[in-house]
Amino acid sequence: MKNKHVKRKVRKVEVQKKLKDFKKRSYPQQWSAYNESQTKEKYLFLILLKELCELIEEPKHEVGRKPKLLKDVIYAICLKTYLNTSSRRVQSDLKLSKKSDLIEQDIPFNTLLDHLERSCVTDILKKLIEISALPLKEIEIDFAVDATGFGISRYETFFSIKLQNDRKMRLFRKCHAVCGVITNVITSVETSRGTVSDQVFFQSLVQNTSRNFPIREIMADKGYLSKKHYNLVRDLGAIAYIPFKKDSTGGSKSGGDSYTWRAMFRYFRDHREEFLTKYHKRSNIESCFSMIKRKFGNNLKCKKETSQDNEILAKVLCHNICVLIQEIFISNIKVDFNFRAKEYVARKQD
Repeated sequence: MKNKHVKRKVRKVEVQKKLKDFKKRSYPQQWSAYNESQTKEKYLFLILLKELCELIEEPKHEVGRKPKLLKDVIYAICLKTYLNTSSRRVQSDLKLSKKSDLIEQDIPFNTLLDHLERSCVTDILKKLIEISALPLKEIEIDFAVDATGFGISRYETFFSIKLQNDRKMRLFRKCHAVCGVITNVITSVETSRGTVSDQVFFQSLVQNTSRNFPIREIMADKGYLSKKHYNLVRDLGAIAYIPFKKDSTGGSKSGGDSYTWRAMFRYFRDHREEFLTKYHKRSNIESCFSMIKRKFGNNLKCKKETSQDNEILAKVLCHNICVLIQEIFISNIKVDFNFRAKEYVARKQD
């Protein structure tokens, strides 16, 4: 009994020491640079958004009424998202943008909403998101993968077998993303229904990031744990830090190459603290999702799936531009989208 009492006291002292050390940690912020970036954010956001939209190629028009310029429509969608307002209330800001030569045409609210429902806008937004991350190519080499949900206005009734009654469940759309762990810029993104497994998009997200960024480490939670993912990251010349589950063993049950799985399992088992120190960088993607939701909203206003996906992508693009603005002042980066677009490696067409 005495030994147990002594052990409890020792553990209590160790915990108290760790808490003191944790309280002493400080995360220095360059407040003068940060303050300047925030006070000039909206002005620079409009300028950078215009420069990004200038990269959009307008489709050829042969017959019928001439459509609105796609670059102006994308600008309007992103401005609406940035201001977190409705398509009707953003009209005044769009008129001011036209007077400032940021757009060439007026974009009525019904035209804006109509384009939100188009799949071609989805492809354009994904491309702009990837290009917008390229100015941070020299900074980011470690990345984190995860997914988050955005609530929508619709509810779905389902039957619970255990409780034998009807319940209503709020539906949501998922955003699967990869972000750099230093600046929290998103380098690749996919969208899906809320019920889709996170593992489905791991390969495409990591490969899309590797097209334009050198990768040293990839961090992901236990939901992505598989031998296939460890081997995928290894083949890209990087190291994956995905923690193993309680029932995981050093031997892989499935066939194929298991060398990386066994090596990382031994590293996780024998050097867990060092492994978890690396893995802890994954928390940056949680901060990234928090930044997006706090600034641009946690819920989606659109009702159709395609428009909901485009709304999510617009939030991500606005987030990336805001990250760039902050890094202009903190890291003294230069943003030249025309130069970055030339070195951009596009996605393969399915």
